[in-house]
Amino acid sequence: MRRFVLCLMLVFVSTLFAEVFANFDSFLGAGVSNDLVVEGQRKQIDVLTNYGLQFGLDYGLHRGLRLGAIFSSQSFSVRFEGEILNFGLLCAGFEGLFAMGFLDIVLQVSGEAHWVISSFSCQDGQLSRASYTGNLFAGKAVFEKFLSENLSVAVGGGLKYFSVRELDSIGLKGFVPFALLRIGYSF
Repeated sequence: MRRFVLCLMLVFVSTLFAEVFANFDSFLGAGVSNDLVVEGQRKQIDVLTNYGLQFGLDYGLHRGLRLGAIFSSQSFSVRFEGEILNFGLLCAGFEGLFAMGFLDIVLQVSGEAHWVISSFSCQDGQLSRASYTGNLFAGKAVFEKFLSENLSVAVGGGLKYFSVRELDSIGLKGFVPFALLRIGYSF
């Protein structure tokens, strides 16, 4: 019982110093070591790009551990064997990050997991609903500079692993190193 009360007190005391952080990221990456299977046939990928936007809402310490929810729009463009595959994913997930201060720069190291909640494809200029499923995992390092007490900008990069499928016709998985720009606000 004493351990339980001690844990509750520790959580309560840490919330006295905790803040809410909102982040808006834009990212761009190019695929490496990717695998594409179309209707049971393995295809050779010429170029894969991944770009999009991500919104995150974190709760935690200014310098220390933070946990939060993320929502992202991921667009993929894949060129293979003279064909082009374009599709987008709307994802939701969570992230955990640790922020460390170095002089007036904050280094954030984070890991995140996304699950596909909706998808769309664009073929021959026609936008249509698609049925992609799967998940994405990413690790990143971000250097953040506070412009004021609450507003910050950041640059960074990371590595994303993705595995998505559309019914039984298309399977795509691989790694995407990416760069990101961030605007953040703390409450």
